[in-house]
Amino acid sequence: MKPKRLLSLIAVFVFLGLGYDESQAQGKKALARLNYSGSIYATTSVVGVEMGFFDSEGLIVNASPESSGQIALQALIGGSTDFAVGANVRPVQALARDLPIRVVALSSWGFAGYVLVPAKDKTTKSLPDLKGKTLAVQVGSGTHTVWLRYLRRQGITEKDFTIKNIETEQIPAAFEAGGIDGAVAWDPFATLIIEKGLGRPILTPKEIADPIKVTYPFFVMTTADTIKRKPDMMQKFVNGWARSLDYIHRNKSEVAEIMQAFFAREGTKLSRETVKKLLDGTNYDRVVVSAEDIEDTMESAKIQYEMKRLKKLPDLKQHVDNSFAEKAVKLIKR
Repeated sequence: MKPKRLLSLIAVFVFLGLGYDESQAQGKKALARLNYSGSIYATTSVVGVEMGFFDSEGLIVNASPESSGQIALQALIGGSTDFAVGANVRPVQALARDLPIRVVALSSWGFAGYVLVPAKDKTTKSLPDLKGKTLAVQVGSGTHTVWLRYLRRQGITEKDFTIKNIETEQIPAAFEAGGIDGAVAWDPFATLIIEKGLGRPILTPKEIADPIKVTYPFFVMTTADTIKRKPDMMQKFVNGWARSLDYIHRNKSEVAEIMQAFFAREGTKLSRETVKKLLDGTNYDRVVVSAEDIEDTMESAKIQYEMKRLKKLPDLKQHVDNSFAEKAVKLIKR
């Protein structure tokens, strides 16, 4: 075989080989890592994965539930995840440490925190009745901060109580063991306490949130570096996220079944009817972060700053990137 002929054949085979590899690469789905708070606020994450909304965007999402948004945020800061979902105060806490966090979408909105007392307590009717007593609360959480805002509105301070810092998922066990006179807890753990007959509410989410105009957004966070390096992956993720929100908003009865199974896997057994009530207490009707969400977050941030939990008070508005969410909304409306 002549050398030129041989080189031509080699070139053809190389070309075909490269073409095959490229098509294979194009066929591969991008990978994204997601860490989220494993409570009722996990709904968008769980539905997005289980209903295939990320998959339909050509994205494989490895999703991990955490006991709190703080742990999810730590994973994001440490580089072990691409996205974290947490309460409104979480991005502000990171930004106060000069960490390059960006908010790119809304996960849900609506406050789900209660003030509870043991069922055997038949006399306590309001917060003033608990002055001087021991309350369990996850200190530094978004729910804790909203409660502090409510206290201020009522002319009460946290110093009026003995605070026991307990992770919310452990508060049901604390009610069973005794040793606390009340608690500030969010769903599904608050509802679990009520359904088990361990406690009763003296303040509901609506009674806490309405007087101080709380929207209580849960945010989807990423890093500035991820946005810069992986804009296509970012858009696919937010597209899937927006589809998940739209589905939840329109199909809460079906979603209740999905979330009932999720809670059971996490060790919390709730009836489907109860899960549906939890879903009705939170909202999934938009993906774009609003001015009201930012304002509400900054009100909570001011509380944390005054308590010296933040070294400085960053401007969240400067770190919200709605561009991906706005494109996703247009895609869904087609």
